[in-house]
Formats: sequence, C-alpha cells, structure tokens
Amino acid sequence: MSAPTDKYGGDIPRNEGSTTHYPALGCHACPASFFSNERHAAHIRSAHPDSSPPASWESGDHRVDYHPNLTPAHPHLYLLSDKQSGKYLSNMVLNREGRVDAVETHPKFRRQGLATKLWNEAQQHAQDFPAVPAPQHSNSRTRAGDSWAKKVGGDVPPVSRFLSARQMRGMIDFKRQ
Repeated sequence: MSAPTDKYGGDIPRNEGSTTHYPALGCHACPASFFSNERHAAHIRSAHPDSSPPASWESGDHRVDYHPNLTPAHPHLYLLSDKQSGKYLSNMVLNREGRVDAVETHPKFRRQGLATKLWNEAQQHAQDFPAVPAPQHSNSRTRAGDSWAKKVGGDVPPVSRFLSARQMRGMIDFKRQ
C-alpha cells in the first residue's frame, strides 16, 4: 500500500497518537513535501525534470556533494569533505539566482584553499548542468568574505554597508519625538 499523498504528489502529515509529524523535505518548484529522500528525489525527477538531481563526485583528496532544494530560499548546497575520513571541511549555500549566501570552512582547515576549491567545483557543476546556476558573489559580505571574493575572482559587486546600532541611534533625534 502506498503512502497517502496530497494533490501535488507530496506526503501528507502523519498522526501518531497526540503527535503530528510533518514532511520536512520540500520541493523547490511546488508545495509538495516529503518524509524520505528517495520519494523527494523521485518527485523532482518526474514532476520537475528540468531541475538537477543530487550529485556527488570526487576531486583529488576530497568529495563534493551537491544537495538541491535545501530550502525554497536556498536551493543549492555544496559540501566539501575529506575523502578518507568523511569529515566535512567546507560548505557553500547559494540562493535561487546563484548568489553566495554563505561560505564556511571548518576552523582547523581555513586558509588551505578549500572554499576556493568548492567555488571552482560549483562553477564546473553549473557548466555541466544548465538547471544549476553558476555561483556569483553577493554584495553582502564580511571582511573575510570580501577578500575571499576578490581572491577567487569573477564579478565582485561592491559591498553594501550596513549601519551599526550606534550609527542608527546617532541618526534618530529622540528628543524631538
């Protein structure tokens, strides 16, 4: 017997006693959600064939994993791990347009070119799969992110400057309110 589905083909919530379990793997292109990775991947392949599937490949001493449909706002996740130990070393999250929203490297492995390797692997992956956008630098970056963006190259938009709480307090005249 197959699991009950909603009108989009996704799993419906399950009630077990007084607890309701909701499917957590959401589709990026429709409101369907799933409990299992297998059903989620099968739905993407059948309902949205123009989307790219999850992928893994080896690159030197590392393994790269690509997970599409992480969240509706951040549908592209790249993970770089050590091939022998399986330890995660670096990750990069892209939004729908391919803008880098986050790059993180394990503190013990920083300054070894791992984030740059992940950037290059994501660029190549985007060339091989047209449904995957090529990574682009965001205009919201930390100082470290800004120097990394300049190092790896590409179109580096100017950084948006955010006001600190102190600067904002200086702009508001509380006495005249």
